[in-house]
Amino acid sequence: MRSTKLLPLLLFLVPLSIEAQVLPCFPCAGVRFEPVQSVPVTAAETLNPPPSPDVQPAPAAQSVPNNPADFASLLAQAKLEKGSPFFVAWEVALDGTADPAAASKGITDAGGTPWLSLIFRTPAPLAQNFERLQGELRAAAAIASSAPANAWFQVVWRPEGTATVFAPVEYAFLVKRAAVALTGARSEARVASDALPAEPTTLEAFYGEEVAAYLEAVALRPADRGALEAAVAAIERLDPGRSVVLDSVPLPAAPGEILSDAARNAVRGIGLTLFRATGVGAQVVSPLALLAREFTGDISYDAGTIPSGAEEAWTFVRGKDFALRVIALAPPGASELTLRFPDPYLRRPLRFPYTFDRVSPPVGDVKGEALEVRLDNPGRVAVLGLERATAAEREGVEEKVNVATERQMPVEEILRRLQAFEDAQDRKLDTYQATNTTHLRFQPAAGTQTVEATLQGPFFVSDTTGSDWAWESLFVNGVRWRSKTIPEIPLVQPEKAAAMPIQITFTRQYRYRLRGSDTVDGREAWVVDFAPAGEGNAGELGKLYQGTVWVDKQIYARLRTRAVQIGLEGEVISNEETLHYTPINPMGLPAEWSPESYILPLRVVAQQILSVVNATTVVERETVLTEVRVNSPDFEAKRAQVAETDVTMVRDTDKGLRYLVKEEGSEERVVKEGFDTNKLFLAGGVFYDDALDFPLPLGGVNYFDFDFRGTGKQVNIFFAGALLTVNAAEPRLFGSRFDLGADAFVLAIPFADNVFRDEEEIFAEEVEQRTGSFGLKLGRPLGHFVKLGLEYDVLFLNYGESDNTGEGFVLPSDNQTHSVELSGTFSRAGYGFSLRGGMSRRSKWDPWGFPGTPDFEEPKEEFSRWGARVSKNWYLPRFQKIGAEVDYVSGSDLDRFSKYQFGFFGSTRVHGYQSNRVRAEEAIATHLSYGFEIGEFLRLDAVGDVAWATDEASGLDNEMLAGVGLAGTFIGPWQTVVNLDFGVPVAGPDDGFVMYLVFLKLFK
Repeated sequence: MRSTKLLPLLLFLVPLSIEAQVLPCFPCAGVRFEPVQSVPVTAAETLNPPPSPDVQPAPAAQSVPNNPADFASLLAQAKLEKGSPFFVAWEVALDGTADPAAASKGITDAGGTPWLSLIFRTPAPLAQNFERLQGELRAAAAIASSAPANAWFQVVWRPEGTATVFAPVEYAFLVKRAAVALTGARSEARVASDALPAEPTTLEAFYGEEVAAYLEAVALRPADRGALEAAVAAIERLDPGRSVVLDSVPLPAAPGEILSDAARNAVRGIGLTLFRATGVGAQVVSPLALLAREFTGDISYDAGTIPSGAEEAWTFVRGKDFALRVIALAPPGASELTLRFPDPYLRRPLRFPYTFDRVSPPVGDVKGEALEVRLDNPGRVAVLGLERATAAEREGVEEKVNVATERQMPVEEILRRLQAFEDAQDRKLDTYQATNTTHLRFQPAAGTQTVEATLQGPFFVSDTTGSDWAWESLFVNGVRWRSKTIPEIPLVQPEKAAAMPIQITFTRQYRYRLRGSDTVDGREAWVVDFAPAGEGNAGELGKLYQGTVWVDKQIYARLRTRAVQIGLEGEVISNEETLHYTPINPMGLPAEWSPESYILPLRVVAQQILSVVNATTVVERETVLTEVRVNSPDFEAKRAQVAETDVTMVRDTDKGLRYLVKEEGSEERVVKEGFDTNKLFLAGGVFYDDALDFPLPLGGVNYFDFDFRGTGKQVNIFFAGALLTVNAAEPRLFGSRFDLGADAFVLAIPFADNVFRDEEEIFAEEVEQRTGSFGLKLGRPLGHFVKLGLEYDVLFLNYGESDNTGEGFVLPSDNQTHSVELSGTFSRAGYGFSLRGGMSRRSKWDPWGFPGTPDFEEPKEEFSRWGARVSKNWYLPRFQKIGAEVDYVSGSDLDRFSKYQFGFFGSTRVHGYQSNRVRAEEAIATHLSYGFEIGEFLRLDAVGDVAWATDEASGLDNEMLAGVGLAGTFIGPWQTVVNLDFGVPVAGPDDGFVMYLVFLKLFK
């Protein structure tokens, strides 16, 4: 039966006290200094801690220390181990006048733990006085960096010029900022709150600001027992396991009651009691030193072995050997105290003296199922130590107990450490400069055709002015722009986020979740997901982010951040960014992953999806910083030197990128409010296709405005003689995420429409076709990478005879073809996928052609078409690009004039194939391209297209159609951008070639 006596104890030891995990003692106690003048004391008040029950001689009379610097020498007489949990608290100003480093070191060396109450004086509201707060945070960080490793830091807010009223929201913001600054300066820094009112409602308001991860302890003001118990219960509910401190408790009249008060508070959930004192003498130091010496380490409250016989008693057990430490409060004036412990395995009682009076050793006897300990002259408070019987003495009881568990770090702690690391980085990073190379790759939602613009130039980042970027070089598809200046272009960009993730703000903007662990570039990392904290639609949440941050497990630096912006409106319907971080030294060379290195996002990969006149355009952006210099002494001189030139510059402002221009009549650059939203181009060129009677000349203008007359509407007009296209769009339909647009197309020159049958061209069935169209489009993003579209089109078709049309051939009916189409696109990381399907109906469709024409077996006034496309682009160094695309198209009830074509304007193009010649009911096509630049002068793209076409009327049965082409870009005279596209068929029924040559000249 005796083997079961330890079971309650062993079960109790499994969940060891939370306070013992943070505070190194239980109970813990200390003194708080209130500076006053020193006063003389007697020899009995000086300290000479007695190592035995015998009375020891005391030193001569001296002054009672009333400040930590003087106190260290008195504390040293206690002969505690360095850094013991004898807490010594005092206030430290953050106005630059205080330097507590020497006093803190003295306290630590003497066997104490410094508790620095940092006094912040920044008045409310803190957001409007942020510069002053930053100064105090810098002072706090400097103090932390020079403080001993065991120091605690208490964040005290006494706002200047305001009444002392606790403001939970403001103070919580201060705590977060201060904790991050302190932890950034010293990673092991432990932070405590100011002494808060012992009111559950106040504590709930404070914790409602998500401060739990930023504190190692919560301090409370002295209050009555009921208020303190309610406050401790509230903290346990709001922040389970958090250490609680009772701050500035009046010293009891009897020094021994320091021990009983500390024990009583500990059992009530208060791990540390700080006693307020104007001066501290030996009578105070001795009992506190006893606590620091005997009640440290793995120690917990043991309610199962509390002795009877005392007015009050508290028993604490050590985890390493199950030995007990007991604090017993004797009845006033008692000459003898008998304590009865309900455990017969307790042995060898020892009494710990803490005064200079002689004490008698205790006498212990086992009586039945209990141990009785008798004390003569116990005084008001007695402190005992007891050991447990060995295994041999405790027959049937297992000696060894193992309790092991792996701690999973809470996400809040990871974020605090990350914020602290970045705060420390920000404090040592004043400026850096680099060469910024940004590639902007424009392409449709699905397809391999791209236009790449690369901007390059000096990049300057300062903690005062933000970032400035000079555009010294422009490359169009890898071809260098030869002009001395780069023209200002419309800066289409997403709206600035209302708050960035990981930042400390006054409101709860984000929620975080620890997903797990990962390895990034060989570094072990925590994977933390973040998302807006609010409920409702994106507009209510603001322009926030959702994504993931990878945090290094060793130094808590960012390794990578990936985020998509939500709540976007207007032309930018999606914005995703991935930042890759690299450690460098001040010269920009690779460095170790350590707090001493500079961790910067030297590579950013982003994707934006734009709605440009209802066309979904994907913009892939890659930014690389090279030739980095950190805190260079010539930073300002270099930036001024660049600003003096005529180079185009931009600055990142709180409203996004803005041009930085020279003020009229001055060489100083200022931020240009707004920018031109419209551009006018001169366009010219030629298009040749055997379907035309002669090469089609192109000459005209192109006008584009994405904020037409300040309405937010988009307009694009291209007029080139026989060709006219007009597009208009409203990107924010009634303030929603829907966009609505209209477009019109007119081509006055007729195209010849030919037909192949059984691999022979049937000239007698050739007709000429004129066309025009008008359409309405409605679109809406779905998620971050998908856009859905609904389109209604009217296609106007007019047919006429050509020189080859045979006698007796009946022309098709002129008609209007009404079509409704649904579409969906997905774009991410260079991949594109699209699905589309629609139904069409002709206004009139009489029999046509020769009698028995296979394409007109029955009237096909209605038909359907559908298709899918998947594509991927890979970008290589030196402007190289590989593109791959696969298309599938099909339909029902298709005839000659509604089937798919493979010419220049066809939906499934094969290079070299002419318009309106070869067609199919169903086809699968692949497209491969490889692009490269030659000497920054010429860009060439080699293209290969293969399609497998099926068309019963034409005799095509999965027949291969193939063509190769060459596309090129170069900068012509007068800074014109010249594009060339040339193709020839290499397999299938077509021959000849197709050529397209066009130039663009920017007017304004």
